[in-house]
Amino acid sequence: VVHLDLRRKGKVVFDWNMSEKKINSVSLHPNGYTLATAGLNTEVNIWDVRKLAKGSKPVATQKNSKSVNSAFFSPSGRHLLTTTMSNTLDIFTGAHLHNGLIKAPTHRIHHDNHTGRWLSTFMAQWHPTENTTEEEMFVVGSMARPRRMEFFDGNSGEMLRGVEGDSLTAVVSRCCLHPSSDRIIALGGNSSGRVTIVR
Repeated sequence: VVHLDLRRKGKVVFDWNMSEKKINSVSLHPNGYTLATAGLNTEVNIWDVRKLAKGSKPVATQKNSKSVNSAFFSPSGRHLLTTTMSNTLDIFTGAHLHNGLIKAPTHRIHHDNHTGRWLSTFMAQWHPTENTTEEEMFVVGSMARPRRMEFFDGNSGEMLRGVEGDSLTAVVSRCCLHPSSDRIIALGGNSSGRVTIVR
Protein backbone atom coordinates (compact mmCIF):
# COMPACT_ATOMS: atom_id res chain seq x y z
CA VAL A 1 0.00 0.00 0.00
CA VAL A 2 1.41 3.38 -1.03
CA HIS A 3 0.21 6.72 0.38
CA LEU A 4 0.96 9.79 -1.73
CA ASP A 5 0.47 13.30 -0.35
CA LEU A 6 -0.67 15.35 -3.38
CA ARG A 7 -0.39 18.53 -1.33
CA ARG A 8 3.35 17.91 -1.20
CA LYS A 9 3.90 17.22 -4.92
CA GLY A 10 3.13 13.51 -4.59
CA LYS A 11 5.54 12.80 -1.78
CA VAL A 12 5.37 9.18 -0.60
CA VAL A 13 4.20 9.25 3.02
CA PHE A 14 4.46 5.51 3.44
CA ASP A 15 4.97 2.42 1.28
CA TRP A 16 4.30 -0.84 3.10
CA ASN A 17 3.93 -4.46 2.05
CA MET A 18 0.76 -5.42 3.90
CA SER A 19 0.04 -8.73 2.14
CA GLU A 20 1.82 -11.37 0.09
CA LYS A 21 -1.25 -11.54 -2.17
CA LYS A 22 -3.19 -8.91 -4.11
CA ILE A 23 -5.03 -6.28 -2.06
CA ASN A 24 -8.39 -5.49 -3.67
CA SER A 25 -9.41 -2.48 -1.58
CA VAL A 26 -8.06 0.02 0.93
CA SER A 27 -10.33 2.15 3.12
CA LEU A 28 -9.38 4.86 5.60
CA HIS A 29 -11.59 5.39 8.64
CA PRO A 30 -12.81 8.98 9.28
CA ASN A 31 -10.51 9.10 12.33
CA GLY A 32 -7.64 9.42 9.86
CA TYR A 33 -5.44 6.60 11.14
CA THR A 34 -7.38 3.32 10.98
CA LEU A 35 -6.94 1.53 7.65
CA ALA A 36 -8.81 -1.54 6.37
CA THR A 37 -7.32 -3.76 3.65
CA ALA A 38 -8.97 -6.73 1.94
CA GLY A 39 -7.98 -9.08 -0.84
CA LEU A 40 -6.99 -12.48 -2.11
CA ASN A 41 -5.50 -13.65 1.19
CA THR A 42 -9.12 -14.17 2.42
CA GLU A 43 -8.65 -11.63 5.24
CA VAL A 44 -9.84 -8.19 6.18
CA ASN A 45 -7.05 -6.54 8.13
CA ILE A 46 -7.32 -3.45 10.33
CA TRP A 47 -4.18 -1.34 10.70
CA ASP A 48 -3.15 1.67 12.80
CA VAL A 49 -1.07 3.76 10.38
CA ARG A 50 0.46 5.69 13.29
CA LYS A 51 2.23 2.53 14.40
CA LEU A 52 3.40 1.13 11.07
CA ALA A 53 6.99 -0.08 11.16
CA LYS A 54 8.97 -2.90 9.61
CA GLY A 55 7.31 -6.19 10.50
CA SER A 56 4.07 -4.52 11.68
CA LYS A 57 1.04 -6.76 12.15
CA PRO A 58 -2.61 -5.70 11.82
CA VAL A 59 -4.34 -4.73 15.06
CA ALA A 60 -7.37 -6.81 14.09
CA THR A 61 -8.18 -9.47 11.48
CA GLN A 62 -11.39 -10.97 10.13
CA LYS A 63 -10.94 -14.28 8.30
CA ASN A 64 -13.05 -15.60 5.43
CA SER A 65 -13.19 -18.91 3.60
CA LYS A 66 -12.68 -17.20 0.22
CA SER A 67 -11.22 -13.95 -1.11
CA VAL A 68 -12.66 -10.57 -0.19
CA ASN A 69 -13.56 -8.19 -3.03
CA SER A 70 -13.75 -5.08 -0.86
CA ALA A 71 -13.97 -3.65 2.64
CA PHE A 72 -15.13 -0.06 3.13
CA PHE A 73 -15.80 2.04 6.23
CA SER A 74 -19.10 3.91 6.24
CA PRO A 75 -18.98 7.73 6.14
CA SER A 76 -19.62 7.92 9.90
CA GLY A 77 -17.00 5.23 10.54
CA ARG A 78 -19.47 3.18 12.55
CA HIS A 79 -19.64 0.25 10.13
CA LEU A 80 -17.27 -1.73 7.94
CA LEU A 81 -18.90 -3.32 4.86
CA THR A 82 -17.29 -6.28 3.09
CA THR A 83 -18.16 -8.01 -0.18
CA THR A 84 -16.85 -11.58 -0.24
CA MET A 85 -16.52 -14.46 -2.68
CA SER A 86 -18.18 -16.57 0.01
CA ASN A 87 -21.38 -14.98 -1.34
CA THR A 88 -21.94 -12.60 1.55
CA LEU A 89 -22.20 -8.91 2.27
CA ASP A 90 -20.99 -8.51 5.85
CA ILE A 91 -21.47 -5.51 8.13
CA PHE A 92 -19.19 -5.10 11.14
CA THR A 93 -20.15 -2.45 13.68
CA GLY A 94 -17.21 -0.87 15.50
CA ALA A 95 -14.58 -2.83 13.55
CA HIS A 96 -12.08 -0.01 14.10
CA LEU A 97 -12.31 -0.60 17.87
CA HIS A 98 -11.43 -4.31 17.70
CA ASN A 99 -8.17 -5.97 18.62
CA GLY A 100 -7.20 -9.49 17.61
CA LEU A 101 -9.63 -11.76 15.76
CA ILE A 102 -12.99 -10.36 14.64
CA LYS A 103 -15.16 -13.45 14.89
CA ALA A 104 -18.56 -12.67 13.37
CA PRO A 105 -20.27 -9.84 11.51
CA THR A 106 -23.02 -7.80 13.10
CA HIS A 107 -25.17 -8.54 10.03
CA ARG A 108 -24.60 -11.10 7.27
CA ILE A 109 -26.50 -10.82 3.99
CA HIS A 110 -26.41 -13.83 1.67
CA HIS A 111 -25.73 -12.42 -1.79
CA ASP A 112 -24.58 -14.11 -5.03
CA ASN A 113 -21.23 -12.41 -5.71
CA HIS A 114 -20.00 -14.82 -8.38
CA THR A 115 -20.03 -12.63 -11.47
CA GLY A 116 -17.88 -15.05 -13.48
CA ARG A 117 -14.53 -14.58 -15.17
CA TRP A 118 -15.72 -12.06 -17.79
CA LEU A 119 -17.36 -9.53 -15.47
CA SER A 120 -15.89 -7.20 -12.86
CA THR A 121 -16.48 -8.27 -9.28
CA PHE A 122 -19.13 -6.71 -7.06
CA MET A 123 -17.97 -4.14 -4.50
CA ALA A 124 -20.81 -2.82 -2.33
CA GLN A 125 -20.46 0.96 -1.85
CA TRP A 126 -21.74 3.30 0.87
CA HIS A 127 -23.69 6.47 0.17
CA PRO A 128 -20.91 9.06 0.55
CA THR A 129 -22.89 11.67 2.48
CA GLU A 130 -25.46 9.65 4.40
CA ASN A 131 -23.21 9.97 7.42
CA THR A 132 -25.58 9.87 10.35
CA THR A 133 -25.80 6.56 12.19
CA GLU A 134 -29.54 6.41 11.45
CA GLU A 135 -29.28 6.84 7.68
CA GLU A 136 -26.32 4.85 6.38
CA MET A 137 -27.16 3.06 3.13
CA PHE A 138 -25.23 1.13 0.49
CA VAL A 139 -25.71 -0.11 -3.08
CA VAL A 140 -24.50 -3.21 -4.93
CA GLY A 141 -25.14 -4.94 -8.25
CA SER A 142 -27.01 -8.22 -8.50
CA MET A 143 -26.92 -11.48 -10.46
CA ALA A 144 -30.70 -11.77 -10.11
CA ARG A 145 -33.00 -11.66 -13.13
CA PRO A 146 -34.40 -9.32 -14.23
CA ARG A 147 -31.17 -7.35 -13.78
CA ARG A 148 -31.20 -4.83 -10.93
CA MET A 149 -29.32 -2.66 -8.48
CA GLU A 150 -29.93 -3.36 -4.78
CA PHE A 151 -30.05 -0.83 -1.95
CA PHE A 152 -29.55 -1.89 1.68
CA ASP A 153 -29.91 -0.33 5.12
CA GLY A 154 -26.42 -0.34 6.64
CA ASN A 155 -27.73 -0.46 10.20
CA SER A 156 -30.08 -3.43 9.86
CA GLY A 157 -28.75 -5.21 6.78
CA GLU A 158 -32.24 -5.22 5.27
CA MET A 159 -32.75 -4.64 1.57
CA LEU A 160 -34.58 -1.37 1.02
CA ARG A 161 -35.26 -1.79 -2.66
CA GLY A 162 -34.22 -3.59 -5.83
CA VAL A 163 -34.37 -1.27 -8.83
CA GLU A 164 -35.13 -2.81 -12.23
CA GLY A 165 -35.86 -1.27 -15.61
CA ASP A 166 -35.51 -1.47 -19.36
CA SER A 167 -32.11 0.23 -19.17
CA LEU A 168 -30.68 -2.49 -16.93
CA THR A 169 -30.08 -5.15 -19.58
CA ALA A 170 -26.83 -6.53 -18.12
CA VAL A 171 -25.22 -7.09 -14.73
CA VAL A 172 -24.06 -3.77 -13.25
CA SER A 173 -20.86 -4.96 -11.61
CA ARG A 174 -19.85 -1.60 -10.18
CA CYS A 175 -22.29 0.78 -8.51
CA CYS A 176 -21.98 4.03 -6.60
CA LEU A 177 -24.17 6.76 -5.14
CA HIS A 178 -23.96 10.45 -5.95
CA PRO A 179 -23.28 12.71 -2.93
CA SER A 180 -26.54 14.59 -3.54
CA SER A 181 -28.34 15.34 -0.29
CA ASP A 182 -31.82 16.10 -1.63
CA ARG A 183 -32.49 12.80 -3.43
CA ILE A 184 -30.90 9.41 -4.12
CA ILE A 185 -28.97 9.19 -7.40
CA ALA A 186 -27.17 5.92 -8.18
CA LEU A 187 -24.94 4.89 -11.05
CA GLY A 188 -24.26 1.37 -12.25
CA GLY A 189 -21.61 0.34 -14.77
CA ASN A 190 -21.44 -2.90 -16.70
CA SER A 191 -18.52 -4.63 -18.39
CA SER A 192 -19.55 -3.31 -21.81
CA GLY A 193 -18.82 0.23 -20.63
CA ARG A 194 -22.45 1.26 -20.26
CA VAL A 195 -23.43 3.44 -17.30
CA THR A 196 -27.03 3.52 -16.05
CA ILE A 197 -28.29 6.36 -13.86
CA VAL A 198 -31.06 5.64 -11.35
CA ARG A 199 -32.93 8.44 -9.61
